[in-house]
Amino acid sequence: MNEKQTLKMIIETPKTLSDEQKKAVLSGKRYVRIIAGAGTGKTETLTRRIAYLLLYHNVDPSSIVAFTFTEKAAQSMKSRIYERVKQLRGEKACNRLGEMHIGTIHGFCLRILEDYYGYGDHDVLDENQEMAFVLREGWKLGLGEGGRYAENCKNFIKSVNVVYDELIDRKKLKKKAADFCKRLESYEEILKRHRLLTFGQMVSLTVKILASNPEPIKHIQHLIVDEYQDINRAQEKLIVSIAKQANVFIVGDPRQSIYQWRGSDETCFENFVKIFPECETIFISENRRSSKHIVKIANAFADTFQRAQYKHIEPTKKCSGLCAKVEHHTPQEEAKWIISQIENYVNSGHCKYSDIAILLRSVTTSGGPFIDIMRERNIPYLVGGKVGLFRRDEARAVGKLFAWVWDDGFWIENPWKWSERTTGSELFKTGLQSWETVTGIPLSRHERKRLLEWKEKVLKGQFSNFTQIYQGLLTILGYVNLDPHNRMHVAIMANLGRFSTLLADYESSIRFGGSKPDWFSAIRGLCWYMNSYASGAYEEQPSEDIRGIDAVQIMTIHQAKGLEWPVVFIPCLVSRRFPSSKTGRPQEWFLPRNMFDVRRYEGETDDERRLFYVAITRAKDLLCLSYFKRINNSCSRSSFIESIHGLLNEVDSNYNLPMIEISPSHEEKEIQTFAAGEIITYLKCPYFYRLREIWHYKPELVTPLGYGKSLHYCLRCASDMIKGGANPEQSVEKVVRDKFHLPYAGGKVREKMQEKAVNTLKKFVRKHNKDMTKIKEVEARLEFPVQRATITGKVDVILRDENDIEIRDYKTSDEVTTPEQSALQVRLYTLGLRKTGTPVTRASLAYLEEAEVQPVTVGENEVEVARKIAEDCIKGILNGKFTPNPGKFCKKCDYSEICKWQKKPVVEASLINTKVAKRRVRKAG
Repeated sequence: MNEKQTLKMIIETPKTLSDEQKKAVLSGKRYVRIIAGAGTGKTETLTRRIAYLLLYHNVDPSSIVAFTFTEKAAQSMKSRIYERVKQLRGEKACNRLGEMHIGTIHGFCLRILEDYYGYGDHDVLDENQEMAFVLREGWKLGLGEGGRYAENCKNFIKSVNVVYDELIDRKKLKKKAADFCKRLESYEEILKRHRLLTFGQMVSLTVKILASNPEPIKHIQHLIVDEYQDINRAQEKLIVSIAKQANVFIVGDPRQSIYQWRGSDETCFENFVKIFPECETIFISENRRSSKHIVKIANAFADTFQRAQYKHIEPTKKCSGLCAKVEHHTPQEEAKWIISQIENYVNSGHCKYSDIAILLRSVTTSGGPFIDIMRERNIPYLVGGKVGLFRRDEARAVGKLFAWVWDDGFWIENPWKWSERTTGSELFKTGLQSWETVTGIPLSRHERKRLLEWKEKVLKGQFSNFTQIYQGLLTILGYVNLDPHNRMHVAIMANLGRFSTLLADYESSIRFGGSKPDWFSAIRGLCWYMNSYASGAYEEQPSEDIRGIDAVQIMTIHQAKGLEWPVVFIPCLVSRRFPSSKTGRPQEWFLPRNMFDVRRYEGETDDERRLFYVAITRAKDLLCLSYFKRINNSCSRSSFIESIHGLLNEVDSNYNLPMIEISPSHEEKEIQTFAAGEIITYLKCPYFYRLREIWHYKPELVTPLGYGKSLHYCLRCASDMIKGGANPEQSVEKVVRDKFHLPYAGGKVREKMQEKAVNTLKKFVRKHNKDMTKIKEVEARLEFPVQRATITGKVDVILRDENDIEIRDYKTSDEVTTPEQSALQVRLYTLGLRKTGTPVTRASLAYLEEAEVQPVTVGENEVEVARKIAEDCIKGILNGKFTPNPGKFCKKCDYSEICKWQKKPVVEASLINTKVAKRRVRKAG
């Protein structure tokens, strides 16, 4: 295929780009700014741009970096790029695509910090884990002054993130807010001591380090940034740093900037032109998502924005669709009517449940009636929003039972009515009622007696950790009677997995540094954590993890960003709810209000307008806006409806929506990414994989946790020193003394484990001294394609001499893998490296504690068998095949207490095995 044919294929495959998209994809300017309206195909534009760079200009994949707003968006973009390159150049052309970085800005910064600046031994706290950690440390930081401890902790984290996101000068901060600055410095020291990073820290820390040493970003030739309207000042600084030597291509739509409350600054989009005056601006306005009527309403509403106006989006669909407005008397009547319309459309065959979304300004405030009625009518649904988890009976049930363990425990059903909390025996009674209602599993007098015994055991410290406590509770409740083949039970089991994550987040925070829990205090703290924070912070298990479920989505508009549905309901459009009465309300901060643009964080009506614009542009065919006249007092409808009132079709609530044609859903089968370790997990037992990787049940937190990881990291650092000519044993001694870290061990336990690490690694390098001098690369990242997926991994070490390239994987005693499984992992790494141009000739497994190295054969046949096994595993995961595989592994399984199949043979079990794969390879050969 010549250049002309390649270019034609890029523009026309799989569908011809619009003239505006074509102009964007082919732009030769160094700096390009794309204003892409809702539904105009910006992801496809970005995909084709990258394909154009790779296939027409032959740009090296490793020199391309693409930032997306979420990991899900990154996976979608990556999938399309692989698909386009494969269509145009074949499978081999995809081999090195994994060298591109396609992911979030936070993910990019973490990689930079780990690979270049010594943060490879740090753990990252997400926002829930950080809150749990600050609740533990806040007393030392003076956050208990004046009461309202939990609120003070939230406000402290919020204020700290402003410092990071706005890159506030520390000298100025110290001058204007000395007390807060001191607390911030103390907090950073505590994080450093425990080798922890927060999401807020990562970008500002990377920006600061790169300012003095930009070497890690010098290889970047092309930077692509999606959702540019939602970046913050620190992220802008990072992008500008990369732009000093790279071409930059940004895409965004200021009309859809909706994250200003957490630091996003829409003015960055306009600043891009000021920073790079030679920048080319291109508008993409052809909307391919929504019907003509929906596009007309979106444009009319966008015209009400007070700030910059942009070119209207233009419909390309011929159908008009339906935009309805419906008035109801009460929220309950509104919810009943909407659920009836959903049933009408689904039962008539016009669409599936998963084609429908109910989008709310706040699930906490408005979601209750919809959830209650769907539960009554047995309609499958998934709840988003921060409160999603505790809208589920199963989560409330186990939450209440944990609160009941503390004699003064309590449960808050309504965060605005603490005086109406549930306490004492009512916690036990209502918790069990919720469990029996949702699961259908009755609890006998015997089980109730066992629960009393369970409570006593917890308070007497007869369990070692929260996972043991939780699995003990689930066992008594009859968890093993839940059926993982039953759609409703799957949702229950998934949400109980989410509660396991909540427990792990809390437990890790109280055990950092080797603290041993006093179980009375630990349960009391958990009760406060659930009620003061977690009940409004943990989402239901995300729908993309419960794969293939046909369910109505109930979520916040913020969560709906970037998504689309044929049918969208936006209810509860009354004043004070939308726009929110909280908009513009002064908040509490630990730093002076004049040190940052506080107005942006606290919001204004235009922010709410943009949010409403995002909501209405999610709909493809049918958009239904509704409101009610009375809740406790009379309500007025939202001013947002008033502004488009004349364009909406009025429907009487006594009648049904008219039936219109709904466009069929075309779910693209996206390429998924799996770590090599996930393949091994699935091989051990597919059901174990489901519990761990999809439902996120957590293993027990034990004191030596992290020993293997720390050993790996120390050996990596020592290897770097040895490469520079240092003495191997001295290098190991120094590194372990400086770097060895166990998150949950302290005092003598830590010292003992550190001494063990020194002796283990010195013994290993002494015995394999010659090999240590051959090290050329450590912890080499790789990502390579197989059928329907890509596999990622880190090769512990690559050894080179004159004629050979050997890869080696280090193993420690805390890893529960067989030699065969470990060999499979090494063969997959061999496959990946060969695909990406490194001709591996040998492989081995190094057992550090035994100081033994075992060779692994990596001939073409063995590597091909490994590929087949991996692809069969991936096929099983993508097809939802999680048949249990009881056997020897059950003794070491983290979930044996809650597994109904432990050690019991399952007739239909079908584990991918090596013999089958070998037969397939022989047949193929």
